[in-house]
Amino acid sequence: SGSSYQAESKTGVPTFYSHVVFCGTGKFTEVEFKQKCSDISVKISCRAGVDNLFFSMTAPRIVLKEAIELFGMLMSSPTFEKDKVRKIQNEIGYSMQNYAITPAETAFYTLAPALIFPSHIYKYGLHGNSEHFMKLSIDDLVKYKKKFLVIKNAEACICGNIDENEAVSLLNNVLRGIEKGEPAQDNIPDISPQLTPKITKYYVEGPQSVVIFILKNEKPLSSQKPAISILYRILGEHSSFKSKIMSELRTKQGLIYGGTIIPVDLNHANYAFGVLQTDNSKAQKAIESIKTIINKLRENGITPDELQFAKNNIKGTLLVRLRTSGELCQFYFGKMLDGFKTNALSDYLERTSKVTREEVNHQAKEILDEEKMSFILIGGNE
Repeated sequence: SGSSYQAESKTGVPTFYSHVVFCGTGKFTEVEFKQKCSDISVKISCRAGVDNLFFSMTAPRIVLKEAIELFGMLMSSPTFEKDKVRKIQNEIGYSMQNYAITPAETAFYTLAPALIFPSHIYKYGLHGNSEHFMKLSIDDLVKYKKKFLVIKNAEACICGNIDENEAVSLLNNVLRGIEKGEPAQDNIPDISPQLTPKITKYYVEGPQSVVIFILKNEKPLSSQKPAISILYRILGEHSSFKSKIMSELRTKQGLIYGGTIIPVDLNHANYAFGVLQTDNSKAQKAIESIKTIINKLRENGITPDELQFAKNNIKGTLLVRLRTSGELCQFYFGKMLDGFKTNALSDYLERTSKVTREEVNHQAKEILDEEKMSFILIGGNE
């Protein structure tokens, strides 16, 4: 139900829907609905991706019945208050055309997909063309809901102090106002990112630049994935100060304010999205330096200490993160969509523990190439 399953001119409907679904719900206005949720400490959210539309709810067990009623109402009865919908549409449209507002986010959702998937449906990104987006209507939202937000097109994950029978009952109550419908057909082919050494530049006025770079990755269930995850944690995932990006580019060379690697796993493509925040005057040097780091990782591999650091960091940050039912649900749901089973957490930790230095070094040679890194520079003096 994500953006890649829509017609080109309707690419932005899912993300538009995720932003305006709270603009009136059943008998409540937007303000009234939010107040109802706040009164019983319930958190309900909606977000869109290129593959799916996601709803989530976190609620105290003592108010679960009331929370489910509100959640079901949001799912089945959005009213799309016209004036508020138009205001949100204008805000999104403006941000799509102004890279300076959220440059990294714009690159992630729009510029990078267009660059690395030039002949694939993923090239339209999350929002599609801004001109098309501004022509979307409430009727488009209603049609989207009728076709895609149906029971046969849904997958769910429930996590908390609840048994299976009660979980099924609660889910049925959430979906009782939803049509049965038909599952959406997935005819999208798999694709690998098209990477070249070219630097694509977008001028933005101001003293700072954002450097984006794209690297290869593998599917979550592949046998190579654990070693690649460790490789990217060492390179810069999770913004650890012991990572190559932060220790070399920030601490030693003073070229960046911050930097990270974000693994991106889509239904039909996988890649790693890198971000460096820097000054205009240092942007080109930062690009040269990250290519040097990539070259050294490919040629020399990692050390035993780096391997142990990455394993400990991956396991430690994950287990610290998974301290609430909401975080646990997000983890398990993501793993479920990737094809893992209910033992996903123990499986993930075990697969991480078994990775050898030789496996990581092999993957470094396989997927890293400083001459095949696509770069996007937003900012600069040119």
